[in-house]
Amino acid sequence: MLAKALRSLVLQELPGAVETFHTGRDALAIYRTVGEVCWIQPLSKCCNVYFPRGTELTDDDGLLEGSSDRQRHVKVLAIEQLFELPLQEWIRESVALNAKAAAGCLPFDDVLDLTRRICLALPQTKETVTWGRPHFRVGEKIFCGCIENRSRPGVRLKIEPREATLMLKVPGIEKAAYSRPNDGWVTIDPAVFDDWDEIGTMIVDSFRLIAPKKVAALLEEGIS
Repeated sequence: MLAKALRSLVLQELPGAVETFHTGRDALAIYRTVGEVCWIQPLSKCCNVYFPRGTELTDDDGLLEGSSDRQRHVKVLAIEQLFELPLQEWIRESVALNAKAAAGCLPFDDVLDLTRRICLALPQTKETVTWGRPHFRVGEKIFCGCIENRSRPGVRLKIEPREATLMLKVPGIEKAAYSRPNDGWVTIDPAVFDDWDEIGTMIVDSFRLIAPKKVAALLEEGIS
């Protein structure tokens, strides 16, 4: 009942929002307009409401929890708290921040379409939804994904770690969120690093790093 009440509040504030679900052990309902606004995570005794732009939200009373450099969440224990917590204000503020950040960017769906054409032309690849976002796998291993970074569409891929040290100095390329130190995973912002020929080359190189050798060899043979 609590999760349903939260869902109703979010959809009331975000008419026309895209609602997607990430199933599994850590189930989430994700709501986005221009960018991701909030997530609802139902738990056994409460619901967590996550704000991907949580560190930028007004929180004078220190109600938001979390230690990441971007995301914050609030724990909702009862329906009464829907009227006590500034959830609606945080939703509206998130929408405004997303709109400002997304100005001048390609829409997420356009970035996904360009990325999809490159990825699915490679041998033995497929598209899956992982962590609520489209990712591309060779076999069962991810080599590329489309994500949102502070509401800006991005392409996540792997670079050879030594090369990544240099590429991270290039505007529009940064270390992928939640990746391990020196593992080579980066996020490209196509609104800044907008050379899609080069992005395509980087996607193919990521495929080569992740794919089994026999599958990577098919690429050289022109077999898909």
